[in-house]
Amino acid sequence: MKKKLVMILMAVMVASATLGGCGQKGAETGTSVSAEEEDVQISYKELMKATDYKVQKYVKLNDYMNMTVELSQDYSITDEQIQEYIEYLLSMYPEYETTDKTTVENGDIVNIDYVGKVDGEEFNGGSATGQHLEIGSGSFIDGFEDGLIGKNVGDTVDLNLTFPDSYSNTDLAGKDVVFTVTINGIETKKDIGYEDLTDEYVSENFGTQGITTVDELKSQVSSGLEQQVYSTKMQEVQTEVLAKLLDECEVTIPDGLLDQRIAEYKDRINKIVEDSGKSFEDYTGKTEDEFYKDIDTTMEESLKQELILEAIVRDMKLSISEKSFESFVDQYVSSYKFDSRDAFYEEYGGEDYIKLSYAENQALSKIMDSVKTTVKDTSSSDSSTGADDSSADAE
Repeated sequence: MKKKLVMILMAVMVASATLGGCGQKGAETGTSVSAEEEDVQISYKELMKATDYKVQKYVKLNDYMNMTVELSQDYSITDEQIQEYIEYLLSMYPEYETTDKTTVENGDIVNIDYVGKVDGEEFNGGSATGQHLEIGSGSFIDGFEDGLIGKNVGDTVDLNLTFPDSYSNTDLAGKDVVFTVTINGIETKKDIGYEDLTDEYVSENFGTQGITTVDELKSQVSSGLEQQVYSTKMQEVQTEVLAKLLDECEVTIPDGLLDQRIAEYKDRINKIVEDSGKSFEDYTGKTEDEFYKDIDTTMEESLKQELILEAIVRDMKLSISEKSFESFVDQYVSSYKFDSRDAFYEEYGGEDYIKLSYAENQALSKIMDSVKTTVKDTSSSDSSTGADDSSADAE
């Protein structure tokens, strides 16, 4: 039998959005193809040729398109979360007021222009205008802030300094530098509160990002927070969907298939260890017995999930786009540094097997799009199910 990639199905299903896996909000698995481009649809009958068994004989499916799963938390974004994040942003964009103070002291906030030169030449990132700097903050290299103490507003000062040997820009590390600094003023920082937000402030500080009103800022923050929690939510939805499928579908594993997968997995791990030149325990941190202790149970569960999704592909009569599949493979090949598609196919069970795994991923995405979710009620000891989170709601 052809070598199979143990766990590739799981890898495909939880692949990041850049690899075309499920879990990217508002996008389907794979890459869309324009109407002008010719594409080939690979039918479920062709996909099923990757196996040497008839999956329908081994799996009795549940009503997989009408499932409800329970999540551990409500992933909705609240007004309080939006306000909290905006307050964090505001702390990075304070307003400044000019004082009548004229001489710089430690702890002052100065508004300065400066030009940095190495060997008489300005260097990239070494100049700025209207820069705010708190004296004593350690924001600039040693000697810069101390060199301004005692100087007056309107003064222009040459600071002869040296970049530290450990400076992050290796082109400048250890180099002598002259900063010509003009002190424009001594100012005080005025923090802006959430309740003080105005369209003028937003436009001034966020206009370069296309955000010019308070409502636009709130909307952008809300969308950003939703994207942050979305992948976490979808990972939990996926986990719960797979668990429910495993619980509600009846599965019998074809004779010999589990033993084959376990043997292939062990061969693969042992080959990796051998190529490393280390002992098994040095490489994995465990003895072989410890490492493979639960392999039978883990592999059996994984294989049953795979068989269920194969059966769903057949039951849906699902076809896949050849161009989308090839795009997925190319991204995977690039991300994981394979020499070619063929090298990827050879490593992971063959092209036909990977096409079937890709189709299983799309089938799982369709189920996740249809599933209804509830939120676990943690307010009572019995953790009863809460109200329905949404109506079709993997979205």
